[in-house]
Amino acid sequence: MGKANELTFQNDMIRQLVAGGWLLGKLENYNRELALYEEDLLGFVQDTQPEQWQKYCKIYPNNPEQKFLERVAQQLDKADLNAAHKEMRTFGTLGVLRHRIKDRGTRFNLCQ
Repeated sequence: MGKANELTFQNDMIRQLVAGGWLLGKLENYNRELALYEEDLLGFVQDTQPEQWQKYCKIYPNNPEQKFLERVAQQLDKADLNAAHKEMRTFGTLGVLRHRIKDRGTRFNLCQ
């Protein structure tokens, strides 16, 4: 697919997602280093799993937000698509969405 066709496809997908209720992120809110919309991720976790978030804050009292973002980015960055064992498939984007983020006794779902 050429660049022009890919851009057309991308813009069509974005238009359809927004029409369906998705929010379009702002470039200035995107952390390129971690490849995350930090505010969205933290807001989702804190709003949907407050008990786990409080537990996490006790484990990491110094800047728990940054620790969590780094943990998620670390899990996203790993991938072993050919892993035979189910537990090894918990990395990468699909692994993180299908399974939980686990860290020192805390568990966070990133998909509902």
